[in-house]
Amino acid sequence: MKYVEIYNKYAQLLTDRGFLDAKSDVLLLIYEIFGLDFSKWTLQKYDEIKEKTKIDLLHQCIEKRLENMPVQYILNKAYFCGMPFFVDENVLIPRFDTEILVEEVISLAGGNKNLKILDVCTGSGAIAIALKKLGGFIEVDALDISENAVKIAKKNAKILGCDINIFKSDMFSNLTSENKYDIIVSNPPYVKSRVIKTLDKEVRDFEPELALDGGSDGMKFYNIIEKNFAKHLNTEGILLMEIGFDQGDDIRNIFKNYKTIIKKDLSNLDRVAIVKI
Repeated sequence: MKYVEIYNKYAQLLTDRGFLDAKSDVLLLIYEIFGLDFSKWTLQKYDEIKEKTKIDLLHQCIEKRLENMPVQYILNKAYFCGMPFFVDENVLIPRFDTEILVEEVISLAGGNKNLKILDVCTGSGAIAIALKKLGGFIEVDALDISENAVKIAKKNAKILGCDINIFKSDMFSNLTSENKYDIIVSNPPYVKSRVIKTLDKEVRDFEPELALDGGSDGMKFYNIIEKNFAKHLNTEGILLMEIGFDQGDDIRNIFKNYKTIIKKDLSNLDRVAIVKI
């Protein structure tokens, strides 16, 4: 069987089952399983597949996709800010939209690398690691309530050769008065509890509810952040948070005692809140 034949076979199967990104899903699986990229695919797609065992592996992956498992969990790999991160069902899959949060931090830093950064609710460690690698900041700490998430974040830091401090903490609970930062960043759970059951199957059935559920109004963790962040910021420190597309007004209300700026994403939706003390 040729690469293009197996691609067409599974792309059609997923399309028939209603998967909107069937072609890209199958192509990504083929790339990863057979060690291809765009150039190699272009040159080799009409070649016969010699690695028969990998055809079986591809079939197993397609079966998982048919059960709505996200491709990132199937491959245990997701890309964020151009870097590959290990992911499984213990952590959220890093989203492209969240890269805006990283961009804003680096922009506000203005080239100053002598800053201490804290990432609250780090999950896979994607934000913290991206900030350390791309921003080159002198110190980056990251915390998460999930023991499994902490292990995965540490694994990603090791794989990507990134020296950051990752530890378990229920929000700010394990920090002391001596833990002060120039920038605190967070992508906390912000989906309303009742909305979770309406999400796409691949999110609802596979991604960790712990990392999605923001309470009845989606504001649970923003309220916790508001009560705690200022005492862990240095003078002129800044807080940046990812927020839901319709949560700008709620965030302004919660942080009404501070100067709050809401930044839009590329779809012109609320995405990042910047809070200055």
